[in-house]
Amino acid sequence: TAYLEHEGQIVKFEVTNKSLTTGVSITKTGPKEIMAGQPVCYTFSGIANSSNVRLDNFYWRDTLPAEVRLDTVVTGTYNFPGTYKITYRVNGGEYRTLADNLSTSKNYTLAASATALGLASNERVTEVMFVFGQAPAGFAQVEKPYLHCTAVANLASTSFVNVADVGGVYNGQWVQAVSRWVTTVYGKPVIPTLPRTGY
Repeated sequence: TAYLEHEGQIVKFEVTNKSLTTGVSITKTGPKEIMAGQPVCYTFSGIANSSNVRLDNFYWRDTLPAEVRLDTVVTGTYNFPGTYKITYRVNGGEYRTLADNLSTSKNYTLAASATALGLASNERVTEVMFVFGQAPAGFAQVEKPYLHCTAVANLASTSFVNVADVGGVYNGQWVQAVSRWVTTVYGKPVIPTLPRTGY
């Protein structure tokens, strides 16, 4: 608003617009090496809407490799008040709801094993997704979420990749980021049998 002192007075306005930036982030870590049948814990950090604008359809997701089975989901906490839900997919099928109306300020531990979810022996959880809807600028995780899993028994010595991604929509465009973690499976050490000598 400008008030003129007299007719014909020239008033100059300087209007500065903050430039728009969009970005999201996620980092996942886990064990570098495991043995078949051992517990595997994946840790998630740096989950954030680093944009200076609100993102819609904000989510973060973990895609579980075939070499592990999900046991427990620890949700972590987030810095803006609100609610969210956690969904999961079985064998790549439709999303099912694990829990709904979760508070961003509470850290929940949710049973998610095949038994807890009532899965058949040939079924496994392939994805876990946290669905937030709108995430204001600066939305971020506070306490870290975890996925507790177990490596499948009788795994061959190999390596596998676990992939996490995060995203949201601004002005009809997806803003996404991905984090990968590689784990190597090693077998039990073979103890050589020494030849028996003497009587």
